[in-house]
Amino acid sequence: MTDFKLVARKILTYIFACLIVAPLYVIALCILHHFLNNWIDPSVIVTIVVMVFIFPWIMMGLRSPVQKRVDRILYGWRLPYRETMLCLPTRMRNVLSVSELAEELLRPIPRALNTPYASLLLPSNGSFVSQYNNQLIGVEPPSALELRRDSPIVKWLGENNRPLFTKVIDTAPQLSKLTQAERSAIQDRDIGLLVPMSDSSSIIGILALGPNKRGSYSRDDIALLTKVSQELAATMANAQLYSTTRDRAHTDDLTGLLSHGYFHRRIDEEISRCSRFGNIFSVLFLDVDLFKSYNDAFGHLAGDDILREISRHIKGSIRSIDVPCRYGGDEFAVILPESPLDDAYNVAERIRKRVETEMDSKGIAITCSIGVASWPTSGVTKEALLTAVDNALYCSKQGGRNRVSLASAATSALELDFGREEQILNAVHALAATVDAKDHHTYGHSKKAAEYAEQIAHALGYSGDKIAMLKAAALLHDIGKIRVPDNILLKPGSLTDNEWIAIREHPKFGVAILKHIKSLGGCLPVIQHHHEHFDGKGYPAGLRGENIPLEARILAIADAYDAMTSPRPYRPDVLHHQEALAEIVRCAGSYFDPEIVRVFAAIWETPNCRVLTDSATR
Repeated sequence: MTDFKLVARKILTYIFACLIVAPLYVIALCILHHFLNNWIDPSVIVTIVVMVFIFPWIMMGLRSPVQKRVDRILYGWRLPYRETMLCLPTRMRNVLSVSELAEELLRPIPRALNTPYASLLLPSNGSFVSQYNNQLIGVEPPSALELRRDSPIVKWLGENNRPLFTKVIDTAPQLSKLTQAERSAIQDRDIGLLVPMSDSSSIIGILALGPNKRGSYSRDDIALLTKVSQELAATMANAQLYSTTRDRAHTDDLTGLLSHGYFHRRIDEEISRCSRFGNIFSVLFLDVDLFKSYNDAFGHLAGDDILREISRHIKGSIRSIDVPCRYGGDEFAVILPESPLDDAYNVAERIRKRVETEMDSKGIAITCSIGVASWPTSGVTKEALLTAVDNALYCSKQGGRNRVSLASAATSALELDFGREEQILNAVHALAATVDAKDHHTYGHSKKAAEYAEQIAHALGYSGDKIAMLKAAALLHDIGKIRVPDNILLKPGSLTDNEWIAIREHPKFGVAILKHIKSLGGCLPVIQHHHEHFDGKGYPAGLRGENIPLEARILAIADAYDAMTSPRPYRPDVLHHQEALAEIVRCAGSYFDPEIVRVFAAIWETPNCRVLTDSATR
């Protein structure tokens, strides 16, 4: 099948290069003819020189810039994401973190290749299992896909070392022995393309992409995927080896599970990853019921046997991508990536029933109690999440043991009452701190914007719950920037058009990160629309006038004022208060709501504006 985009790239590149070279050729011909007219027929000399030396040299020199211009025409806003992919092998060459490699690889793919999602399958317990996902805003991440190492698909990818279009799995002779379960798993997840990552001897990972929104992946798309995946394969293999070695050093000798220290490090990694990609994960705490009494009755050796047995049942009840750990003594913990609370509950119940059944069959009166919590719905920070799951475990113990309890609204760190301002602000400050940690140039920006917004809200007659909600939205309005690449976010100079496109994604990213937190639902419209302009020329939706949420119009002014009066990497000089205020007044009716601008300006004239005065002079 003809790849029309690839043909168009070559034709347009040739045409544009010729359009540039042809005038140069004519000019050179005229000049040389003028100077050499009395010596010898110059047309022969010029033609030979230009055709043999100059013309090809110029064409070669023009090819790259012209190609970039053509690509900009053909790919539009997708081009920077494709360029990001091409730079990955060089930029990630010395990285030894599997999660960092996976995240950086998956980050640009959905936008670069016009697909709703991309997953990375890595080896685990004799299979390839999707351990990392990235998807467009509004697209739910696919459920975990598992392909056995002896699967016909894996064999095909290993033998051919090229991408496999899943639409051929029903017709390809080599895939005739594919099990119905694997065939259904691919079809149910709407996977369009599988791409092998192979080192010199074997497959070390598989990229799984959703369908291409244009209908099919082009040859150019396939070439890009193949180049990047193969060049990253060696780096990924080294990272996997390093990770395996590191995990062995953090394995509990008695149970064979991962250690308490590894659990805490992995929780930190999961929170960081899910914050960047807008995903969720869950945690289980398991405690052996009446274990001390069993130890006292039968001795510690018998107790150790029980712990090993329960460890085996835990590992036999979870996926290969889940992380089982011995938390300490008779307590166990399991991290469940990409698992919401209800899925985690089902896993916990499966473990509980298996322990009860297996132990009862051996005549051993041992059961377990389990608590379940989920990030970020049960807690934003690690401490809040672990407190929530520990409280859930306590509820199981107090409720009669041998049961599973979920982190409830009563124990959840984020099931907040907006009337309790201190409670909500403590939670959102933890989230806002992640932006400050990423971008030191804007440290404290969200806090100051919240203070300005609060003063405006007071002047407009807001009180109680509304102010608490607005402050939470202001503190979190830039949370989406944690998904913006550092080379763009921290760029010292002016941003290009394509870089601005990436920056303008941050309101949508923020909504994606916070959408799982029900209590912050009222903040989402404010966060999503705080860059809308009163004249309808803002982003992301181009809302106009009063169609913009009132709180978003308030935050827009607070955000802009602090941005103008604080240094930025692209603008180290700051405006004086009077200059910034004058600029906001000037933009009333275009950028900002004129009525709110009037209120904001009037606040400065009141004698009691301590917060504003203090903030402005920091």
